[in-house]
Amino acid sequence: MIDTSPFHQGELEVQQLAGEQAIASRVSNLIQESVSPRALDFIRQQTMIWIGVEDHEKLLWAIPLFGLPGFINPNKGEQLDITIDAKFSIPEQWQNRLQKGKSIACLVIELSTRRRIRINGVIKAINKQHIQISVQQAYPNCPKYIRKREMIGQLDFISFHYKSSGSLLNTQLKEIISRSDTAFVASIGSNGADVSHRGGSSGFIYSTSPNKITVPDYKGNGMFNTLGNFKANPNGGITIIEFNQGYYLQISGKIKLLFDQQHLYNATGGTNRLWELEIKKWLLFQLEDNIEWANLDFSPYNPKPLEL
Repeated sequence: MIDTSPFHQGELEVQQLAGEQAIASRVSNLIQESVSPRALDFIRQQTMIWIGVEDHEKLLWAIPLFGLPGFINPNKGEQLDITIDAKFSIPEQWQNRLQKGKSIACLVIELSTRRRIRINGVIKAINKQHIQISVQQAYPNCPKYIRKREMIGQLDFISFHYKSSGSLLNTQLKEIISRSDTAFVASIGSNGADVSHRGGSSGFIYSTSPNKITVPDYKGNGMFNTLGNFKANPNGGITIIEFNQGYYLQISGKIKLLFDQQHLYNATGGTNRLWELEIKKWLLFQLEDNIEWANLDFSPYNPKPLEL
């Protein structure tokens, strides 16, 4: 019998551990080999896309790209073209991680409407102005846990300033983490790279030691693409955003999955699941202060964060 499942072994193992094989099977048909025609116009209208890539040290990174509407072109669904305009420059540290032939994950997300679609593939061509991606997987995600936000003012230019880097968290970084309600996670498995959204109430991600952060895993679509990748490959990365001051904290390292954590029932929304990231490297960037975000409302599904 030919196996037509879109899930790799790591995803299947986590689905079994969570007891959600049936749910995953029901929603597996959402994963397609190209972008749905219904999503093409939505993608073209967006001003932000998140990408997930692996660097030469096997570290995973989640990276934001901005542009005017139309800078993301899904063509007919089999190819994704991203234009990098000089007005929306990205740091050299990010540019260097993008190379032809590498697996790349994309997440097109509109915070103001909680709409998002994941698009994973391979970099077909790249230069300083353009990224061309061959699409291998595309599927929508549910709107749960997304904090509604809206960008204020015209999108004239965007620039990130590199601030610092290291391997241990200091007081400033812990404060950034404690104020954040939004993050993006990069992982990679046998099906390629993946980047996903994580959201919750402020402080849902926390750190109890300088070299480790902990992220609760709330109830989702049952596919376990991120945790499944972590099961197959324990390298992972997360970018934690503090919107008020424009901080983007990138952290990469080793992942440890924890199940059956009954004492954290409330903080995990009843799943008793979480994952820990042992930090190998972090980088801190700050977005140019010409960009502001209007906070609209939290997701009604957010569990109460752990009180430390």
